[in-house]
Amino acid sequence: MSSATRPADLFANRMHGVLVAAPAPGGRLGPLVETRLVALERHGEVHSGLTRWIFADVPRGTLRDDWGNPYDHEVHTLLAGTLADGEAFLQAMVAAGFVVADAPDLFVPLQTLDAGDREASDQLRARFPRAFALARRGRPTLQQLVTSLRDAALISR
Repeated sequence: MSSATRPADLFANRMHGVLVAAPAPGGRLGPLVETRLVALERHGEVHSGLTRWIFADVPRGTLRDDWGNPYDHEVHTLLAGTLADGEAFLQAMVAAGFVVADAPDLFVPLQTLDAGDREASDQLRARFPRAFALARRGRPTLQQLVTSLRDAALISR
């Protein structure tokens, strides 16, 4: 992670083989910030939360239905890529001069997922509903982010 006196451009957190990253409101990626209303605790108060890219290694086809057919986890719809993709993304951001800050409180929704437990996968929406609300779909690339920033700068003039 990069540390500087400039505000963070990107927040990131790694926990239990899951990496999440979110544009920071006060940084150069601020125009890309998206928020969603979620309850961060079960039956808790609704707050605004930063959407985030989720990177994790969850094997495909590890679960079997009642007839023995393999199927994938719902979690795959949330992922922007593998853990290695996420690490490469963060390295590219730092190499491009963006400030990446550790954000230990950035929610990591999939840290307890058992990749071989069919019931846990089937109950993913019920157990981690905020993961579906906060996940940013699609894998970000540095070029896409730079293009988005240029577009946002042109529009805001």
